[in-house]
Amino acid sequence: MRAIQQLVLKRQFRAQTGVSLIALLAAGYSTGAAAQAEVQAIAPVATQAAAPSADVGEPAADQTGGDTVVVTGRRAALEAAVERKRRSETIVDSVVADDAGKLPDNSITEVLQRVSGVSIVRFAALGDPDHFSVQGSGVQVRGLTGVASRLNGREIFSANNGRAILWSDVTPELMAAVDVYKASTADLIEGGTGGQIDLRTKMPFDFNGKFHVAGTGELSLGDMANKADPMGSVLVTDSFDTPIGRIGLLADVAYSQFSSLSQFIRTEPYFKTRIGDTDRYIPGGFTYGDEAFQYRRNGIYGAAQWAPSDSLTFTGTFFQSRYKSQSSDYGAQVSSQTLAVDPATSTFDSNGLLLKTDSLFNRDPATFLPGGQVTSSGNKGFVESDTRTRDYSLSFAWAPQDGPLTLKGAIQRVDSRQIYDRIDIFREVSFGSGFGMDLTGGLPQISVSPATQASFADPSNYFWSASMPHNERNKGRLDTAQLDAEYKFESSFFRSVKIGARYAERTERDLQNGYNWAALGRGWNGDPQLTYANAAPGDVALHAFKDFFRGETLLPGNLLFASEELADRFNVDRTGLVTPPPAGFCPAGTEFNCSASGPLAQTGYGGLSGIRAPGFILPGDQVDNRTQNLAGYALVRFGPQGDANGVSGNVGVRVVNIKNEGNGFIQQNGNTFIRDGQIVTLGTQFVARGGKAEFTRALPSINVVYAPSNQIKLRAGYNITMDLPSFNALRASGSVGVATTASAVQGQPGTFTNFTAETGNPLLKPTISNNFDLSFEYYGPRGVTFHIAPFYKRLTDLPIFSLTTRQVQVVFSDGRSETVSAAASDYINADEAATVKGVEVGGRFFLDMFEGPISGLGFEGNYTYIESKNPGDVYRDINGAIRNDAPLVGLSKHNANAALLYERNPFSLRIAYSWRSKYLQSTNSNGTNPTYTYYSAPGVSTATQIALPVYSDSYGTLDAGIRFKVTKNFSFGVQGTNLTAATAKTLMGGYPGGKLVGRSWFQSDRRISTGINLAF
Repeated sequence: MRAIQQLVLKRQFRAQTGVSLIALLAAGYSTGAAAQAEVQAIAPVATQAAAPSADVGEPAADQTGGDTVVVTGRRAALEAAVERKRRSETIVDSVVADDAGKLPDNSITEVLQRVSGVSIVRFAALGDPDHFSVQGSGVQVRGLTGVASRLNGREIFSANNGRAILWSDVTPELMAAVDVYKASTADLIEGGTGGQIDLRTKMPFDFNGKFHVAGTGELSLGDMANKADPMGSVLVTDSFDTPIGRIGLLADVAYSQFSSLSQFIRTEPYFKTRIGDTDRYIPGGFTYGDEAFQYRRNGIYGAAQWAPSDSLTFTGTFFQSRYKSQSSDYGAQVSSQTLAVDPATSTFDSNGLLLKTDSLFNRDPATFLPGGQVTSSGNKGFVESDTRTRDYSLSFAWAPQDGPLTLKGAIQRVDSRQIYDRIDIFREVSFGSGFGMDLTGGLPQISVSPATQASFADPSNYFWSASMPHNERNKGRLDTAQLDAEYKFESSFFRSVKIGARYAERTERDLQNGYNWAALGRGWNGDPQLTYANAAPGDVALHAFKDFFRGETLLPGNLLFASEELADRFNVDRTGLVTPPPAGFCPAGTEFNCSASGPLAQTGYGGLSGIRAPGFILPGDQVDNRTQNLAGYALVRFGPQGDANGVSGNVGVRVVNIKNEGNGFIQQNGNTFIRDGQIVTLGTQFVARGGKAEFTRALPSINVVYAPSNQIKLRAGYNITMDLPSFNALRASGSVGVATTASAVQGQPGTFTNFTAETGNPLLKPTISNNFDLSFEYYGPRGVTFHIAPFYKRLTDLPIFSLTTRQVQVVFSDGRSETVSAAASDYINADEAATVKGVEVGGRFFLDMFEGPISGLGFEGNYTYIESKNPGDVYRDINGAIRNDAPLVGLSKHNANAALLYERNPFSLRIAYSWRSKYLQSTNSNGTNPTYTYYSAPGVSTATQIALPVYSDSYGTLDAGIRFKVTKNFSFGVQGTNLTAATAKTLMGGYPGGKLVGRSWFQSDRRISTGINLAF
């Protein structure tokens, strides 16, 4: 029976080139030398699909004769991934779905963080260290963020101003495997200085001609969000022999919901402040709050294969991933550059940074005497987004069994669109004459007086202050065509010559209307100042910061905010929110506090005259980007035929021509402010901008493998890879505006500080990385593996989002124009090379040498050490001095994963810990790059421009899961994530003595899930 099965499998290998040895291993088959030779004759390609067959559920650990051991479940998937790594022509690590058709984690980012040399960012994005992401967002390979995304070896993306797909958008239940390419070959699509991640889907012919149905169902719960989230998927596939050849069909659908609650505390920069006759560093305030987040993600995948003969296979696939999310956040904030303390009741560290004080109070810069109330702003934020990505692909593979020539080709279209709507509604409330702050413990402690605490319950103490919407409507398209030909030689050291070409055109049209902060009615702008006592029914609500950081910190109590229903109602169009109250609602003399008039009958808090028109102003809000790629390559494979040991490898070159084009507008943001004692207004206007650039790059690659035995492989490689700047970096758009400080006079506009500018750069060059890789790999019996892999990378022309000074033209509302110096944040290519060097170590083993239950026990672990230098990136420290000693963004020096495994029917157990050390988030992030005023004496001031580096502190999570196999068709399991409730933390640099101070702290859910798996 086994021989018959192997003959069937061999015929399927001749009929299609998309199935590798992995499919056999994952199916639990033992292949003999003949079958191995057949597999070896088909060159590994990025589009190989490794999926479990209908027989994967057969019982494991039975001796089938000789030394062959049949394994199934997660262990079979582990060994399939190892076999792909062993047979690869370059350095690859894989994660393969198990016999239930399931990857081991519930998101692609969680799957990837277990791979040696891969780390994930648990924030909304690098450069945005203020928004935590529970499941993670960005992915780095060996510390580099330039990671290309692929679907079955072809390019895929999300329309989010970037080049790669948003990993959170992808439904992992649709994946058969994930491959991480850490080195390149000439036949791989260009892109990714760090590497490429290929998401491989299931194909009908992977299931050995059998009808197969599989389904999963799961329910999960976060202990802070306290919402039950369902997940489910169904796969159906079959293959048929027909008069026109073999036909296979597959359909796969999946749905998942995920709810989370994260809480945060954040400190403002520690501004240099003269206290007495000594310079001290005093926090400019704090922010604390929480964010409730929920996504609903569904995926649809279909594939059809037709093999009219044993040598020819056509494949068509459709893939759709849709990701809809909603978030609701609340934040209370104190932000001031004039806060001071009494040194007699305060504690400082040796560098003069504040550690603890009974009272942070506002002082008058002209006299240095305490003055005025401390005002706390607060916001109610609400976000809805909808992202959809579709991939349509047609491919063919012609591989005659006895002929030397094979041909492969594919055409592809990817359509992606994103809808994003956010609104923030701000209010103000007094925090009294001062507040206490204790920064000596693990979390900040903030305190107010009992009288201030009691005042929070009175709606008349809350003032409606401002609103700020942000809307996006983005869409992108990719069209590609590629053709590859390979000619194989018999009885020759040179095994084959492969050539190919690819054309791709990527376009993206983005509509964004900026962040149009505008005051509500404030008295000075023509509409009366309203308080929460004037709120229409349902427009405000008490928000309880329940069990904040699980009770481990002290904060001011529950506060009033605009309600979620109000924010939801005006998320897309805020016109009703900013409509003035009825004429006469506020009697004369109450324009600055109208509480006595009571609640409004309907929503309308003023400020209509100061807002932009809702929606998009065309063409000013539109940015268009286009990239055209034309590439050709030649590759020679060499080495012994079949599976013999010795020296093998490939050498080749890929030549790429790139044309980038961008068109957009620079927007001048309207603002009224006091400059040189006069009230002036910047007018709102758009200025057209565009740019084109063309580059041609040669990308050589050499990969050599020495295999002295079947168990040992020594690899060496050199290749040059390329990464294109994101569309966000290339955008021919931006803004010009003005920075102000709050006026000392109640109701007056802000006081001018400096002009600002923020732009993209359509002329950026692609980043080039020269990569050197070595790898020693040991493949022992029964899945024992070990590898050690040093690497070195030298990167040139990295895009840097840098703080600098630019001359820009501004236009005032009275028609005057002026060329001014602006503090500008824009993208440039680094003028110095960055370097990355490090080493990976990893392995896995099971106690198979023992008899009985202990034989199922195993361990898997990996560690990556990375050093980097990036002298082309600069920041400004707290004194305004320019420095270039920051490492590469996103790179941790230490990365580690460890997992205790138990794989013995009917149990599968995993306890996994993932940890990474501190890494740089940004040298120019929002909130840490203001211009502040330093007073050396009362009334004696100096403007200081800063851009402090923000680091993510070391962070680790513990996850565990167990699955019980009831029958060969049915299993159930329980899984827990973030079991230790780890606190994530960010740090600010740029202080005396190299001191890093706390910037933000984040706490999120522990999560438990339980689910079932069916397969027939």
